[in-house]
Amino acid sequence: MSNKQSQYNQAIDNLTYLVLNYPKPVQELLAKSNVFFQGKPSKEQLVNEVVDLLKDGDYAFAKALENLIARFSSQENDQFWGAIAKGAVGIIGGLFKKKKRGGSSNNGAAQAAAQARASAQAAAAKRDMEMRMQRMREEQEGKRREAEERRRQEEARRREEEKKKAEAAKKKTNMMLMIGGGVVVLGIGAVVLMKSGRPPMTYGQPPMPMPR
Repeated sequence: MSNKQSQYNQAIDNLTYLVLNYPKPVQELLAKSNVFFQGKPSKEQLVNEVVDLLKDGDYAFAKALENLIARFSSQENDQFWGAIAKGAVGIIGGLFKKKKRGGSSNNGAAQAAAQARASAQAAAAKRDMEMRMQRMREEQEGKRREAEERRRQEEARRREEEKKKAEAAKKKTNMMLMIGGGVVVLGIGAVVLMKSGRPPMTYGQPPMPMPR
């Protein structure tokens, strides 16, 4: 893969990730370039407008977009961002720029061909971003499901531990009650035995004289 193609792929990935996860800042950036929407735009609409501005060679927009990517990538620990290739966004804009030619009889035809080529490249970039967006959505959904499954497993493990702790506490309480009950029974039994060992007491009769 050529270095230019690698930069293009990096730029497409970065732009797609930005639009997918940070649509509001992208919309605000588009508004500064006088691109407005009725209601909340879809991610696909944002992609179309971003690519069109890059195709038109809006250097200020491309630079602002690059800065936006760098700003959000520095705020995240997301493994996807990694090291942003310097000038990656500008590469996309550069691919769409129409080559200037000197005056010639076929200058109009050349300009028309360049315009057609830029439009085709922009359409390809839009398709690439939409495909990557779909893949990223699927990957994010997969991660979300994995995280949800881990959460459920952790919750089940926590409940099982709490159940075991409750059962152990119950067994301990029952054992203490049994021991306490045994002590009480033994105490009562001892009292009964002590009472049964004494001679019966008589009332109203003088005690018998002791033999001499």
